[in-house]
Amino acid sequence: MTNNNPSSKPLVRLENLCKSFDGEDVLKNINLTIDDKAFVTLLGPSGCGKTTILRLIGGFETPSSGAVYFDDEFINDTPPHKRAINTVFQRYALFPHLNVFENVAFGLRIKKTPEKEIWEQVKRMLALVDLKGYEKRPVSKLSGGQQQRVAIARALVNMPHLLLLDEPLGALDLKLRKDMQLELKRMQQQAKITFLYVTHDQEEALTMSDVIVVMKSGTIQQIGSPHDIYNEPANAFVADFIGESNIVDAEMYQSFIAQACGVVFPCVDARFEDTELVDMVIRPEDIEVLPAGQGLIDGVVEAAVFKGVHYEMTIHTADNSYWLIHSTHSAKVGETIGMYVAPENIHIMRRMFPTSDNRLTGVIKWIENEECGVVVNDIEYVWAYEEEKFFSAKEGDSVLFSLSPRDITVLAADDGDFNAYMDSVIYKISRYEMIAYADENRYLIHAEYDEQVGTTVGIRLRMEKAIPLRRIEAREEEK
Repeated sequence: MTNNNPSSKPLVRLENLCKSFDGEDVLKNINLTIDDKAFVTLLGPSGCGKTTILRLIGGFETPSSGAVYFDDEFINDTPPHKRAINTVFQRYALFPHLNVFENVAFGLRIKKTPEKEIWEQVKRMLALVDLKGYEKRPVSKLSGGQQQRVAIARALVNMPHLLLLDEPLGALDLKLRKDMQLELKRMQQQAKITFLYVTHDQEEALTMSDVIVVMKSGTIQQIGSPHDIYNEPANAFVADFIGESNIVDAEMYQSFIAQACGVVFPCVDARFEDTELVDMVIRPEDIEVLPAGQGLIDGVVEAAVFKGVHYEMTIHTADNSYWLIHSTHSAKVGETIGMYVAPENIHIMRRMFPTSDNRLTGVIKWIENEECGVVVNDIEYVWAYEEEKFFSAKEGDSVLFSLSPRDITVLAADDGDFNAYMDSVIYKISRYEMIAYADENRYLIHAEYDEQVGTTVGIRLRMEKAIPLRRIEAREEEK
């Protein structure tokens, strides 16, 4: 994590942290530094490893490998009660038989704190969480938001150096959640304690955090301020997960020029040295609505919905793409409009999948007439044999094939050629782009319909559509 405040110092340091459960890697080489007195949020979908990081820092789990340092002290084997860390869970775990005062005082009484000091500290904490006067109230008579404040006061009264919060607002209704976001930030600033917060809610992360850590599948995708995460996403996953985006396949043959949907988009990004294929992200609020023919690209308004502070419009363009626009001015459904995006509002990212196709290695098992048998991943496929396109390959040769993302079909688990883990699903204005893993192999898939991330699916390769690129090695008898 970049330290934007020279006066702050690191409080927690995670080095090459890994955690596995039943042979499955939940965290993969996590490296993260959390500064003292910062509000840091771990953000990502369910199952990405956020809570596991919290439990490793809190001492409730032991790393499979790697190290956890707290204030420069190695604490992998330090039990939870000996760490200057407290935790607030989504279920507040308050004691129903105790009133508000005694719930907050519980930890102090365990430590045998003098009664006068307990009284002073509890009163101070209740004032901090805006529950002054609630001392004798039974916790069962409190609202969800009030119970959450009691849980936070109980954690803060012990003056931990670090407070871990595992989706503490998840059980609250929408309005109360929004109110508590601001309250939590206020409490953190007044208490001057480091907060490490876990959520899958992007708005919570953007509202409260000094630093956001975006996670996916046990890895860190990006670390930055809310402004940087939103405006400068590292990849399509971050752009798609944080807010709403128009994510587009693009090409950059030179710096400051991106070509997409048959249109040239001037931008302010330099071309990556190792690739011309990129992802272009444009936020809906950054698209200016103009009369047809006056923008970079024209489209027909398919839908227009008033959202209170803006209109949300879906625009259908000639290349069969669907763009999302947020504007204070609405256009009529069926109207043709022009869309313009200023160069500084176009962000260019590296593609998550390095090529636009799948590269597969197959071994020629047999050749008969105009067909041949190709073994890919221990599965035999029949391929229409064309000698001039096959580099005169013969039985026993290994051949590198190219397979289009549209020639991979996603089915229910056990219904395909093999099963795979669905790792990523991103909508790119005209279709869904999915990345699935089977063992060590990664597959890029384009489809009209999405699939659930984190599930097992069946994969079918349409190898009859594969294009041979080159022979990898000669037959054994030719060596």
